Amino acid sequence: MSLTKAVRDHRGKAVIAEVKPRSPSRGNLLSGRSPGEVARLYQAGGAVGISVLADPDHFGGSLELLRRFAGLRLPLLAKDFVVAEEQLKAFRNAGADCVLLIQPLFARGYASCELREMIRAAHSYGLEVLVEVWDAPGLREALESEADLIGINSRDLTTLEVDIQRPIRVLREVAPRHTRPILALSGISSSADIRALREAGFSGFLVGTALLTAEDPRAKLEELIRA
Repeated sequence: MSLTKAVRDHRGKAVIAEVKPRSPSRGNLLSGRSPGEVARLYQAGGAVGISVLADPDHFGGSLELLRRFAGLRLPLLAKDFVVAEEQLKAFRNAGADCVLLIQPLFARGYASCELREMIRAAHSYGLEVLVEVWDAPGLREALESEADLIGINSRDLTTLEVDIQRPIRVLREVAPRHTRPILALSGISSSADIRALREAGFSGFLVGTALLTAEDPRAKLEELIRA
């Protein structure tokens, strides 16, 4: 299934809902629900795709967690700190449709190859690619690549501070007019956030903690989609 097509088809209303058992800053996030229950609530609430954390150390994820959602009939985004091609094959075998590549990891030399090479490798496995960026130089590199989707993170992963205006500033500086789907990642918690980001030109939104900590994740998701 194509996450890119799902985002394009629901442009401005596309919410990718995230399943992560825990976070470094908030601890356990499932609130007694099983990951499968959370994913079914997301599907019923209108998510265009499910983002699944595969990193075990920081987020309590796993490849097995990804495999659980293969029958949901929604595109699956695998999120991890991808630095080697072997990870791509594992994600594809576990049922992923799209993989997250974090541009700063490649820019800082943590990966085994350059970003463009990893994108080509992902495509060779039949995976779409969402490239995550944090700043203007990263967005420029992503726009010059063959990434299917681009996401701008509002969270500084060094300090964990969230600034919902960060993706807006970066997008306006680099690509106020664009044709590729660009997503806002992290820190989205309200309808007002969604409206501001949509007005700035974002095609879709990845939301995790705000849904997982809501009393009713489905109702919260529906609220954000209606914004």
